[in-house]
Amino acid sequence: MQIGSALDRSKSVRTLGRGLSALIVTVLFLGLVPATAQATTQATTQATAQGAAQAKRAGTVRGTLASLPPIVQPGASAAAPQDTGSLIATFAPPHPGGRVTLERKTSRGWKVEATAVEDAWGSAAFSPRRGTYRARTTSSGRTWTTGTVTTDRWTPEFEDTFSGASLDSSVWNDQRREHESVYAPRTCARVDAAARRVQGGVLHLGVADDPARAGMPCPYTSNGVAGTSRYLLNSQVATEHTRSFRHGIVAARIKPQRAKGMHSGFWLLPSGTTYVDGAPAQGTEIDVMEFFGENGRGTEAIGSHVHYYEANWEKVSLGDYFPSTRRSLGKGRSWWDEFHVFSVEWTDREYVFRIDGREYYREAKAVSQVPQYLVLSNLTSDYELDELTADELGDTAQVDWVRVFDATSHEASKVSVGRTAH
Repeated sequence: MQIGSALDRSKSVRTLGRGLSALIVTVLFLGLVPATAQATTQATTQATAQGAAQAKRAGTVRGTLASLPPIVQPGASAAAPQDTGSLIATFAPPHPGGRVTLERKTSRGWKVEATAVEDAWGSAAFSPRRGTYRARTTSSGRTWTTGTVTTDRWTPEFEDTFSGASLDSSVWNDQRREHESVYAPRTCARVDAAARRVQGGVLHLGVADDPARAGMPCPYTSNGVAGTSRYLLNSQVATEHTRSFRHGIVAARIKPQRAKGMHSGFWLLPSGTTYVDGAPAQGTEIDVMEFFGENGRGTEAIGSHVHYYEANWEKVSLGDYFPSTRRSLGKGRSWWDEFHVFSVEWTDREYVFRIDGREYYREAKAVSQVPQYLVLSNLTSDYELDELTADELGDTAQVDWVRVFDATSHEASKVSVGRTAH
């Protein structure tokens, strides 16, 4: 078990005195860089071969280079968190398979540091050494170059890699939730440590039979329909009473469960778990990610939401389930085959939700301004109990690590408009 120390603000990226949660430079190009006649001919041939996606890029291309903490780490196996920050170059419209070149500024000019190919997001990820960088891509005989960013080392304010044999009770606690019916009805479930374990550097969050009520039927009603379920144990661990954060980049590397009838999540709740009616600035539920298992259609998506309450427990929900998150899956892979880093950049003005550094949802409403604590869970709400079968109870959601960066940030990401490259 490794718990990080306080953030060294002097090593964040161009903080300008107040803690910068991410540094993004966006360049919208109004002109083009001519290539040689030979390159133009080759690009035209390529456009014909690759069809409409390439042809769309004959017009203006928008290039973004983002400097972020190390929140890009997809993979099938558990792995130690990285220390080198991430550079995400994104071009729109996207051209998956297109080549992206990362250049580093030196005393002798710009030198090629690395190359990569655009993914389905139109993005390419790099983990460079310290320095000043720009990225470029070429399509239809024209070269597009982003603005520059300067990277530095990121140090987490908080970190847990679950490297021990048990959960660190000085940081995490099993939240007491027994057969509750207020926030999200879980008539037949209670939270218990027996449903989760730490093994092989991974926190496994599961759902299990409740041995205290073995063989007893649990009647419940969901959406006006009556049903019967076994009594269950759920997993829900939190840093309530031990660690809370106000603004920053909060990230976790997670491989969700495959089973239906349960949903895994990574979220934040306001300290004290209290809400002020109609005042989201006084605390919200920030769902960084939720996953509800296999749906049989191969269209499973990650959900991200922000919730708060009006009077009489009237819930207000922002966000959705985002099909675009599937772009991060490896070829022929499903969510339960891979770990991905799910994060939210939470500032005093907005939330930015990302998967492996790729932004898919930005929300400027209902921004909490109070300290909130972390929650990791795998739960069974009443509305999904009829989909849960006994053979699925051995399935778990797996959490490789959790990190919080720059939890004092009051500034949104830096954005500037560059000039046409020449």
